[in-house]
Amino acid sequence: MKKTLYLVLLLLGTLHVYAQKSKPITLKVMTYNIHHGENEQGKSNLNRVVELIKKHKPDLVALQEIDSVVTRSGKVNQMNVLSLLTGYKAAFSDAIELQGGKYGLGILSKYPIESVQKLKLPNPEDAEPRILMCALVPLSDSKYVRFCNTHLDHRSALGRGLQAAVINENLQNSIYPVIVGGDFNATSDDHTLEAMTKYWNDAGKNTEGGTLPDANKRIDYFWTHQSSAFKMVDYRVLYEPQTSDHYPVIVTYKLGK
Repeated sequence: MKKTLYLVLLLLGTLHVYAQKSKPITLKVMTYNIHHGENEQGKSNLNRVVELIKKHKPDLVALQEIDSVVTRSGKVNQMNVLSLLTGYKAAFSDAIELQGGKYGLGILSKYPIESVQKLKLPNPEDAEPRILMCALVPLSDSKYVRFCNTHLDHRSALGRGLQAAVINENLQNSIYPVIVGGDFNATSDDHTLEAMTKYWNDAGKNTEGGTLPDANKRIDYFWTHQSSAFKMVDYRVLYEPQTSDHYPVIVTYKLGK
């Protein structure tokens, strides 16, 4: 009898631990092209970016057009500033060298950043070099997410199409669930994004309103693979017309069953 009771308690304990590990995780993510840290008056917009992050409390943030000790932005390491003022962990990946510094992509995270990868994307017409940046982020003892950030070519349709195809090819078989955010410089009906629209869920699909104020076009995205365990809970574009030439996008997901 005691042995049977012990086995029952052991089984219940195991099920309890499994249930805890399997509990869905809510994840709020933001993507924002911050126009190399400059607002429409030509002044730093970093404090306003910090205010938005503190107000909306995203868990992970993908930032495009980041300067790191570049002359035009006062030789400031922008990701260090944003990390210091928000309390988030930060990572930076450079795409090009510029004015004595570097220019590229940044990620902020409430969670630890375990590793960062940078992939150079195709540039067939010798336009501005583009990259894919991914951070491996542990959400709990048993759940990880690969949070990725990119900024595709705005001039070359050929380049943008190849870049989207390479992103899909490199991420669709990831052993970790993937969220890809960023400025894709194309609307969802643009054939250059076919590699994404065919295999990935667009969080803003069937929504109204643009993310590029001047043109009222939606070119900033979050994507999750169609085979992933992510379920979108909420999608919103923040009306923020004076901070950058893009609006920030915030999406809330649930991961797990």
